[in-house]
Amino acid sequence: MSTTTVRPTVVPADPVTRRRIGAIGLVLTISNVIATPGGVLWPEPSGGGETYSYADIQPLRDRWWGLLVVLSVSALLGVTAQAFLTGYLVRRRGAAWATTGGMLIWIGIAFQAVGVGGLAAAYYFTTGVDATTGGAVIGNANDDLVHLFGPMLAGALTVAVGTVVQAIGLWRSHAVPRWVPVLVLFIVISFVVPGNGWIGLTVQIPMAAGGIAVAYYAWRRAAVGTETV
Repeated sequence: MSTTTVRPTVVPADPVTRRRIGAIGLVLTISNVIATPGGVLWPEPSGGGETYSYADIQPLRDRWWGLLVVLSVSALLGVTAQAFLTGYLVRRRGAAWATTGGMLIWIGIAFQAVGVGGLAAAYYFTTGVDATTGGAVIGNANDDLVHLFGPMLAGALTVAVGTVVQAIGLWRSHAVPRWVPVLVLFIVISFVVPGNGWIGLTVQIPMAAGGIAVAYYAWRRAAVGTETV
């Protein structure tokens, strides 16, 4: 009786694929670097809670609008890139988890980006008029939390669920070290720890490190090629 051992064949790296993965990884890395200090610049509501008054926003309305637009675009690009690269890394074991999670992330980040953009505009335009008129409109908006925060919160929750699902796929795939999906899962803690102020960095830094690690390992995989049986 003879025994035949099937050895995996290494398919050489495709330079075009490597450049494309590298470009997406660069987008992911830059977006994480931009997002990391975002919470420090985020203003604190004077009355506590999540809503702002006319006096909170009016003195910094340009900074408010610019910050939210930059963070929204950065999140849209970065989260989408991370979902794609995770799917690229997870080829076999855990692939269904990675694919399902990626779909949830893409749907969620669309809602979240629209919600953040709407929030930026709502407070920006109402602080461009006198305090009496603008304050009344802001008070009206603050009393309607479903329309003010609904799309943003729904999107953020969907992104979080999708990220958890993808992290399970990453863990099962063994495509990256175990610490990578652990860092990615810090997104769950972001719903408990306030994202604004210096304390937000304790969550944002590990999340950014996890995203950058995904970019690195995806680029490395594209650089060395893949194995087929």
